[in-house]
Amino acid sequence: MQTTVSPAPIHDIVGPVPFFPYTTSQIMVAILILCLVLIGVGYLILRSRRKRPLTRKEAMLQVLAALKKELMVGSDHDFGIHVSTLLRNYLGEVFGLAAPRQTTEEFLKSLHGQERFSPPEQEALSDFLRQSDILKFAQGVAEAGERLALIEAAEKFVQKGEEQEKQ
Repeated sequence: MQTTVSPAPIHDIVGPVPFFPYTTSQIMVAILILCLVLIGVGYLILRSRRKRPLTRKEAMLQVLAALKKELMVGSDHDFGIHVSTLLRNYLGEVFGLAAPRQTTEEFLKSLHGQERFSPPEQEALSDFLRQSDILKFAQGVAEAGERLALIEAAEKFVQKGEEQEKQ
């Protein structure tokens, strides 16, 4: 007896199975959404890093605070020059005075006719400038308390000066 082998059944041929199940339009929409999200995040990061610029008063007070931290650093001569220059430049920038270009005596004489500063303020400014001149030109000696007093006098003048500028 002979056995007949039946041929294997023939199955339908199936095309390739899609490897990526998304259409081109779906991919384009996803890329567009991703780009918009990245732009939004970038904008928020840049906006949060942008800081408000300091006012002259805030900048000056920061410099004086830093000077307080390094109170006894450097010579008395250099300290006198630095603190005097800071306040003179501030007066020049904020009030348009010629303080950075004038000697102490010239500057104080120029203030006498003005009503910009009250007599007590002029006296405080005069004391400050004369004390810093002693350190600068007469090789005066300033202990920590005297240096601190000069810095605090400058701070008070900056705080009062800013209030006057607003009025």
